[in-house]
Amino acid sequence: MTPTVKINPTGLLSRIASSKSYGCLELDEGLVSWKIYLQHGKLKYVYCSAQLLDQFKYYLHYLGWKQALEALKSPYFTKIQSFIQDQPSHQSLYSSVISWLLAEQYLTSFQGSKLIEQMTKDALQSCLWLNRGTFSWHNQEPIPPWIQEHFGNPLSLNISEHLDLEQKRLQQWQKCSTELLSVHQRPYFASGWSQKSLPSPGSLSNKTLNRLAQIVQGRISIRQLSLLLQKNELHVAQILSPYIDNKIIYLRDAQSPLDLLPSIPRPEKTIQKPSQVTSLTKRKRNIVCIDDSPTILKEIQRFLGQEKFQVTTINDPVKAVPIIFHVKPDLILMDISMPRINGYKLCSLLRGSEHCNETTIIMVTGNTGLIDKARAKIAGATDYLTKPFSKKGLMQIVEKYLK
Repeated sequence: MTPTVKINPTGLLSRIASSKSYGCLELDEGLVSWKIYLQHGKLKYVYCSAQLLDQFKYYLHYLGWKQALEALKSPYFTKIQSFIQDQPSHQSLYSSVISWLLAEQYLTSFQGSKLIEQMTKDALQSCLWLNRGTFSWHNQEPIPPWIQEHFGNPLSLNISEHLDLEQKRLQQWQKCSTELLSVHQRPYFASGWSQKSLPSPGSLSNKTLNRLAQIVQGRISIRQLSLLLQKNELHVAQILSPYIDNKIIYLRDAQSPLDLLPSIPRPEKTIQKPSQVTSLTKRKRNIVCIDDSPTILKEIQRFLGQEKFQVTTINDPVKAVPIIFHVKPDLILMDISMPRINGYKLCSLLRGSEHCNETTIIMVTGNTGLIDKARAKIAGATDYLTKPFSKKGLMQIVEKYLK
């Protein structure tokens, strides 16, 4: 696997646009990739590999293409859906569905062009939030053949204007709750929330909150909720933020594969008082994080990356042991509830090896019972961290063992 590096997609695109180059900028995070097609400083199309049929339906709903939306609910489409989703890797889910809708005349060429524009803007936003990965430039590479076949050359967007617009939108997203990582997260109300004091910055009445609690229940995303409320998704996120910060509303992970998309970037601290500098800053320490939730891994990486740790994330516990032996971490953060092999068993395996018999292992879980803590200790865990946790809580336990 090619090592990832710190990248700035906005800077890359600005330089390419100013040079009036023609081709494709490919960005790869490891689990998600993007292809950005440009021609003479204009944005022609953006492809993102994280594609979901429900997200495609959102685009249709947002644009008001009701006939196409109803076609995707028809028994006939249900029958051919698995065939469409199993298309070769060179033909994306979205391109297959669009081609079918056009062939069956559920979508006009004009509507298809508008759909591609909406998909491009959305993919561009997620791409600009990327901060680590690999990139390559493919000179003279044209837009995908299926777009040329159906629409010719439909888009010609001013890239500089869109980069400025996205930067302003990002600044607004960064003012939302720090728990909010993505518009695809799914809100739900905490048990007994109605007994809690409502936050003073909150703008919703008890009646509205009760109705909202019945709607969300962790099943629909913030983006889908914005459609139901007929409000801008950023505005919905701003409204929910005080309730998220006060633990009245919690957020479930985005639906796969949208949970693999980059999280909302947060400003890095640029000034640090000498008294705040700990021995941790004297050299980079290696930390391995093992969790089957990409959202949790990204959050831990964001917290610890800001403190200049070398963080390795692993989302498949079965593959963890050889990676850990290679990295030789100073500390391991490990979720307990994982598929195929849980944290207790993995911890025991590591403790049985001479490579990790003295490595600090912190078990991370949503359970708070004494039995769970006892099981963690028996398995060989050094300590225990309960979810949900804040950056302060995570740093306290890391600093405790890496001084």
